[in-house]
Amino acid sequence: MTLSSLVILLSISWIAFQFWRLRGMAEFSMAHAKRYCDQHDLQFLSLARRSTRISTFRGKLDWKVVYQLEFSSNHEDAYIGTMTSFGNRVIEMNLPVYKID
Repeated sequence: MTLSSLVILLSISWIAFQFWRLRGMAEFSMAHAKRYCDQHDLQFLSLARRSTRISTFRGKLDWKVVYQLEFSSNHEDAYIGTMTSFGNRVIEMNLPVYKID
């Protein structure tokens, strides 16, 4: 095995690992968003990833992902907020003002 083939193999392995890591983060974020909506008497509609980048938070280097959270408070109107996660930790929830029945 040559050095170039070893570098290629390690690169492919790193990319596969990061893909797997992002999928795990997406599953964690989906569960967190559903739990958040249940706790605040909101109807969860959808969660979509808006941006993904490598960033630092409190001295740790990891993926920072911003999601678009769509929810309803009265089963008629839909609202869009954002949820930011860093690794497997939600660091920010920004929801617009919504009607309460």
